[in-house]
Amino acid sequence: MTRAVNLYRPTEDQEQEAVVQWCELMGIDVVHVPNEGKRSAAYGAKMKRMGLRSGFPDLFLPYPCKRYHGLFIEMKIEGGKATADQRKWLAKLAGRGYRAVICVGADAAINEITSYINQMGV
Repeated sequence: MTRAVNLYRPTEDQEQEAVVQWCELMGIDVVHVPNEGKRSAAYGAKMKRMGLRSGFPDLFLPYPCKRYHGLFIEMKIEGGKATADQRKWLAKLAGRGYRAVICVGADAAINEITSYINQMGV
């Protein structure tokens, strides 16, 4: 007897979309900075001049909470690794008073957001 194997593995984009949909359902403001994707050299240069920075976290929740100015989340899927630029941004933001974390999958991100929002007393 052969056993069925679930080969479906959500992409990072799908995990992030689930987090954003959950935030919308909960009435939580969340913003995505579109750093991913392939661009032409000219468009990439324009975006860089406009402030796009490699490694900047995927999601931002603009809510001050106790000792933090807001929450930044870098999304990953199981087995995904943060780049050097992503780790630098997270450290820089944490040093400036933000909660800045890596979340592996939508469930981890939702748990992080829930914990963060609960600290606000909302």
